[in-house]
Amino acid sequence: MSKILITFIQPILDNNPNNLICYYEGLIKELNRFGNDVLRLNLITKYNKSKTLNKIKQFSPDVIFAFNNQIKEDFIKVTNCPIVLFDADSIDLFNNIDLIKKYQERYFMVTSYEGWDDRYSKLGFSKNRICSIHPATAIQSKPLEKDKNISFIGTNFDFNNNINIENFIKNDSDRRIYESLLYFWNNNDYNYKNYLKTFYKGKFSLFDLYCLFDSRTFILNSILDLGLNLYGVGWDNLSNSNYALSSAFIKEPKYSLSHNQYVYNSSKISISISHPQTNGYAFPWRIYDIMASSGMLISARADLLKKYTKGIVDIPMYDSPYDARDLCKKYLKEDSLREDIVALSNEYIEKFGRWQSNFEILEYFWGIKLISQKQQSIGHSGLIESKITNIKKQNKKFKNITNGIFLILSNIPVVEKCFSYKNKLKLYKSIQKNKMI
Repeated sequence: MSKILITFIQPILDNNPNNLICYYEGLIKELNRFGNDVLRLNLITKYNKSKTLNKIKQFSPDVIFAFNNQIKEDFIKVTNCPIVLFDADSIDLFNNIDLIKKYQERYFMVTSYEGWDDRYSKLGFSKNRICSIHPATAIQSKPLEKDKNISFIGTNFDFNNNINIENFIKNDSDRRIYESLLYFWNNNDYNYKNYLKTFYKGKFSLFDLYCLFDSRTFILNSILDLGLNLYGVGWDNLSNSNYALSSAFIKEPKYSLSHNQYVYNSSKISISISHPQTNGYAFPWRIYDIMASSGMLISARADLLKKYTKGIVDIPMYDSPYDARDLCKKYLKEDSLREDIVALSNEYIEKFGRWQSNFEILEYFWGIKLISQKQQSIGHSGLIESKITNIKKQNKKFKNITNGIFLILSNIPVVEKCFSYKNKLKLYKSIQKNKMI
């Protein structure tokens, strides 16, 4: 099997640099289960450069998984394996973009967000170097006592004290920022950048936009009286400004695979609140974690999730804090409806939300073994087949473009002497064979 170096950034949890958030822990657990050896580096921690580089050299990875391209050039220099960039966030939050172009021949792109290929082509990734996988989880459904009405695990990003926005609002005598927020709340339009320009001509950074359109405190405030169990990081910072919400915060750490699995399985409803960067289209990793549990998911608008689950399960989704409250009230009362959605969500995850099918897709994509022969699926699911078919089509298209260039060159008077009749015939036959249907 393969040796995999995983590089990423996450906060230090519980004062222990070895603790992992649920997603990374689940991925590594599954890679290990299928016989792979994993070395992980959380780049938020200080590290001894010499010791770390020696450790990487001794490990000699077969592949590097770099989430959001959190990777140092020194790591690239001491290895010679493929670098696979995973999108943990939107492209705006990728790190060290210059390294992608500098070491382009080693880079591949793996995305969990269908339809974002065009974004990555701007970074220099050709179509045959972009692979689409599905979100995945290692959470398991457990029949625990449902002693929580609603749970939320997440971070309070504390967008208060943003001087730029404070100044915008102070100078916004016509309340144009408020008008843009009203438009967002009333029209469910997630194209913040465009319509903000219509209402307000000031210059906003990406961070400013996220501050303005982040709705998590509003949403959580709207369901406080329904029985909220609030977990995560930073909620105690609200103790001076939002007494009610900070009082719902449970300080016991909940970040690991087992923590998340316990909370979601012991909750009637688990609510997911998306970052503004998802634009009402993509969705966070924890969506599949909740769907894999015995608790019911209520999600912020996520058109991609709706597309994925169409015909299998209709996940309740909200656009505003008021929609979220209404959905929570409805499904807390309707036990049978809630249980039906849970059962269908579990069925969906078992078919389309486990890591094994992703490993099989990635194996085909770059030819590095992630699953032993004994553990291979008996036949591919329709999802795997369609993704592998897409990869085959992309490879054929790329090969035909290359062959076409050589065929054109072979007919240029000065260059044609380098190509024999046999070579030209071989190129022509290859193009015919790989024609897209």
